[in-house]
Amino acid sequence: MSKPIMLSENSRKSATKLLLVNWSRFSNVPIALEGSTLFTGVNGSGKSTILDAMTYMLTGNTQFNKAALDRDRNVVSYVRGDTKSEGKNRFIREGEVTSYIAMEFWAPLENQYLVVGVCIEYVNETSNTKKWFVFKDTRIDDCRFYTVKEKEVTVYPRHELTVKGKKVPAGEFMNRDKGTEQVLRALGLRCGVEKYRAKLVKMMAFNPENNIDKFIQECVLDEHPIRSMSDIREHRNHYNEAKKVYEELANGKIQLEVVQSKIADYEASERKYEVRRILLLYQETKWHQEHRVQLEEKIDVDKAKLHQLQSRLEDLTEKRKNALDRKINAEKNELLCSIEEITKSLESSISAIEKEIEKYEKALEELQLLETRIREIMDWFETDGELTDKDVAVIETIAETTFNVDEKVAVFIKFKNIVSEKKANYQTDKVHISDRIEEIKQELEEIQEKISRLESDVLPFEKKYEGAKQIIKSELAKLNIQTDVRLFAELVQHVDKDWQLAIETFLWKKRFDIVVDGQYCEQVMEIVHEHQLRDIKVVITDKLPETDIIQGSAAAMLDIPNEYGRRYANYLLNGIHLCNDIQELHKYPKGGLMIDGTLSKSFTMTCMNLQRTQIFMGHDAIKQQLRKAKSDKVVLEHEENRLMEDLKILSQYIADIDAVNWDETRYIFDIQKRIDEKKTEVQNKKIELTKIENTPGFAAALQEKESADKEYKEVDGQFINVNNCISTCREKIRDNEEKYDESDQQIKKAKHEYDNAILQRLELRKEMVELYDKLRIKSDSARVMTTKNVENVRGEKESAIRILENEQRKYWHIIGQSDEKYGIGFIPLFREQYRDIANVKIEEAKQKLDEQQHVLENAFMVDFVAEINEAIREAKEEIDEINKALKDIPFGKDTYQFKMLEKPDRMVFFNLCKKLESYMNSMDVYRAMNQDDEEMEYNIRQFMDTILEEENEEEYTDYRKYFKYDMRILSRQDGEEVLADLSKKQGSASNGEKQTPYFIILAASLLQCYPKNVSCARLAFIDEAFSALSRERIEQMVKFFEDNKFQVIYASPPEKIDSIGSHINSTISLCMKGKYTWAVEGLVKLDEFKTE
Repeated sequence: MSKPIMLSENSRKSATKLLLVNWSRFSNVPIALEGSTLFTGVNGSGKSTILDAMTYMLTGNTQFNKAALDRDRNVVSYVRGDTKSEGKNRFIREGEVTSYIAMEFWAPLENQYLVVGVCIEYVNETSNTKKWFVFKDTRIDDCRFYTVKEKEVTVYPRHELTVKGKKVPAGEFMNRDKGTEQVLRALGLRCGVEKYRAKLVKMMAFNPENNIDKFIQECVLDEHPIRSMSDIREHRNHYNEAKKVYEELANGKIQLEVVQSKIADYEASERKYEVRRILLLYQETKWHQEHRVQLEEKIDVDKAKLHQLQSRLEDLTEKRKNALDRKINAEKNELLCSIEEITKSLESSISAIEKEIEKYEKALEELQLLETRIREIMDWFETDGELTDKDVAVIETIAETTFNVDEKVAVFIKFKNIVSEKKANYQTDKVHISDRIEEIKQELEEIQEKISRLESDVLPFEKKYEGAKQIIKSELAKLNIQTDVRLFAELVQHVDKDWQLAIETFLWKKRFDIVVDGQYCEQVMEIVHEHQLRDIKVVITDKLPETDIIQGSAAAMLDIPNEYGRRYANYLLNGIHLCNDIQELHKYPKGGLMIDGTLSKSFTMTCMNLQRTQIFMGHDAIKQQLRKAKSDKVVLEHEENRLMEDLKILSQYIADIDAVNWDETRYIFDIQKRIDEKKTEVQNKKIELTKIENTPGFAAALQEKESADKEYKEVDGQFINVNNCISTCREKIRDNEEKYDESDQQIKKAKHEYDNAILQRLELRKEMVELYDKLRIKSDSARVMTTKNVENVRGEKESAIRILENEQRKYWHIIGQSDEKYGIGFIPLFREQYRDIANVKIEEAKQKLDEQQHVLENAFMVDFVAEINEAIREAKEEIDEINKALKDIPFGKDTYQFKMLEKPDRMVFFNLCKKLESYMNSMDVYRAMNQDDEEMEYNIRQFMDTILEEENEEEYTDYRKYFKYDMRILSRQDGEEVLADLSKKQGSASNGEKQTPYFIILAASLLQCYPKNVSCARLAFIDEAFSALSRERIEQMVKFFEDNKFQVIYASPPEKIDSIGSHINSTISLCMKGKYTWAVEGLVKLDEFKTE
């Protein structure tokens, strides 16, 4: 029928007797147990009470009477004898009570009995003790638990208990944990008490109506309470609080960034407005200054013009006098004047005019010389747009008659002013060039000296370093110390050529640090201190650690035989990694160097200038410096020659300018015109003279009068016109001089207003001037901007203020504070708020949030997930062990195997566990190795949120709900094997067919506690035994238990024992008489189970 395990019939430790003293309705009842035993009796007689007593004594179980569904039973009610009746007689026992539960076992291999039990002593509801005991080589009859005298039962307290006449020492009694453990050990069991307790209770109390899934969860797999959820919820609350704070700060920061942007907009518009407001004042100053210069130029032009007019007036005065004389003479001699007198008068006039022409031609020569000098200047002169094309044409033809005198005077004065400014610039440049030439000469002397030293194979270190070395050597000599005093650079024998410039630039002044033997380091430090050698550094060589060269570092590029030089190089350069590109440099923020001088150091990056670095390290440093010095010398010589040439040119420019007499009053700019007029006048008079000489007397006299009148009128008209021009010119000069005098006050006033404004905003001066200069290029006037333009910009500023104020108010609303503090006056407050939040608070909040997230996820993964996973691992091991046992204990033609399938809706959990396994089941390892595993982070959050938001917490805290369970049944029928899942058969199966696999499973589970081939107790307790099984099935089940060496204690009511009683070794009838129950061996009649 079934395949029994390999254990001899006689090797099982068998329970042979049970003693109940003061336990429920049992006062002092010994019960003999012969193999598997059936307890029967009516309801309330104590069948379940006996099972509860034995499981309590064996395991400390207090989950009493599960099968009877009575939840009110506990140790107190059993000890007191709770009859569940009303009134004061409800409890059989009052006051102090001592109870005993003891079981006697036969150990065949030891060939002796042993007694195990528990003593329960109740003084009152709050004072009680429970002590377990194990008495080896003892039978129950050897123990005096109680005595009966004249029907009076005396129960002995623990301290009076005797075994074989000897009082039991107090040390033999144990508390529950130790006691139950020792009981199981005495019975040969090696499993834990809790595990054993759970399996016994599940077999007693399982519900045969449950489906296979629920049965496995409740009756096979142990509970594994998850105690971490409250902590996780608390961590979640802390996380949410930190998240709320961070999000509030983050939202505040976002709004503050908007505010900062609007502050920048306001400040830009305010700056723009202020620049233009000040520009208005500045342009007024410039306008008045330019207007003053223009007035000065006008005055100069008008004075020059006045000079020309006055010169012209002198000519006209003489000419007018001659004309008047001629007229008078002509009128006096109208009829009498002789031709001879007329002739003499004309000849005299011609002679006077020709003398004037001679004088004018000398003035013309001077003006032509001026034109020649000006043309020479114009050959090299650059006007920079200051002269128009017409101005150039005027100035280059100043001796000619192409342009009028007014144009010539104006342009000459303009050109004079420009040239004067140019000359001042040339003189300044000449001074600078001369100074630079002197500097070059000094540098050439120094380079030549350096070349001489280098050619003598001496490295030219700065004098302060050489001087320091000499002082140190001298002072050491006084101490009778002979040792080398070297600069670090001198100790370097070789440097990789490709990296030399970059490394020497990085080291810079450290190349000149003084290195001495470590044993003399302290003396050298004292010398440097005593002499106060500034800017001199001594390497503390005796404290330098000895380290290896790190390959790939800058230190590896230096070959240094000297021990201390090598140590210092390693100290300075081992941490500087040589990098090929920016990406590689980015990996070394503490120290990285590229060949082009790009450096990362102390988490900053810079580009060093290699061009200024001189080579001082390595055996070929002298050659490199010599090559560089000679090259520098050539460059300097070329520069000197070029500057000398520039100086020569500037000197020539200045000489050309100085060669010109720039006094405009010296020149008669319309001299050519005057000469031409005079020559025309001479020609006319000669023609008249010829005519007179050829004309008879009266006609000649008449003609002379007419000519004299005409000449006088012309000259007099010119005289009057010049006089009027002189008056006008003088009036203009007077008006302009008055305006010029007034302009001084206007300039002072405008400048005062501008100075007051710019003093308040000095930082705007450069920007304002640049804007003005830019606009001035496009404008004909010094007034380049209108008040309307400035008012428009002011409107932009006011708009920016309103926008800023709105954003400031929004910020206060976001953080839940009053919005009273807004406006430009609170800009510093908002900047402080932003700095505080952006640089401090939000970082602290983010750090706290990350910490809380880390704590939460860590607690979740380490405490919850790991705890569930561990429970699942143990459950799988349990199932595996049960499956192994089930293979060896077939039931009839059937064998059973568990199936444990992961639920699809729990796949996130299983994925997390698999992922965590790859990180050695350690969150710390996971975080250290792979913080960018977004999938895992997402799964953690998703699973955690699902659990924390689940109303029925048990859905996720009970590991058993993570699987779907079934049982695979292998049936052998007619030589064939048929597989079927129990869950698929349950719908059509009878209750008996359902119960049978359950009992098999429970038995296989319980067998895990009973070691194979070991002498041990093999107890099983079945309440309401086989209630739904057929007689045939019951016979099969009993045989199954017997074949597998179980000693089963059954409990069943009388009406259900017909099918089971005949298959059990012994039957005990529990008979109720009054308040008490007695045990009767064998089966009594139905009416004897309860009597009054």
